[in-house]
Amino acid sequence: PPPPPPPPPPAISSPAPTMSAPSPTPSASSSASSSITVQGFTHQGLTVEFECSKTDAWNKQHSLLVAKFINKTDAPLYGLHLQVAVPKYVTMEMKPPTSTTVPVTAGSSTKLVTQRIEVTNTMLGTKNLMLKLKASFTSKGNKVEHLATCSGFPAGQY
Repeated sequence: PPPPPPPPPPAISSPAPTMSAPSPTPSASSSASSSITVQGFTHQGLTVEFECSKTDAWNKQHSLLVAKFINKTDAPLYGLHLQVAVPKYVTMEMKPPTSTTVPVTAGSSTKLVTQRIEVTNTMLGTKNLMLKLKASFTSKGNKVEHLATCSGFPAGQY
């Protein structure tokens, strides 16, 4: 007798999540060097997001994080200072921000203040990238300090 037909492949409705952290929103570009955006924190009108991308095709452990500072208040933020700490298995090089004054971010015309952070996760695939953030700035005359932990990076990728 002829062999039975192979069973139909299972219908794939959505890929199974492989990590417990909230999944970052992929950015609009889906090119080969696609970047993802990971939320750092939002505090007293300042939002920090990290646009993460791979700059070295040959070095998967190396990533470029561009911190984007978004001001949701109605006045500029002054004296911006971001400190980043990483675990021992991550090496980091930080550049100064493009400005220490964050203008009110209104619409797409505003030039965003950014800061480049290059990280190398020497235990990629074993341990996930995690950043401890300390931001300080002055908003409407008040000095603001905020501590946050950013661990929303996709497992095994950054």
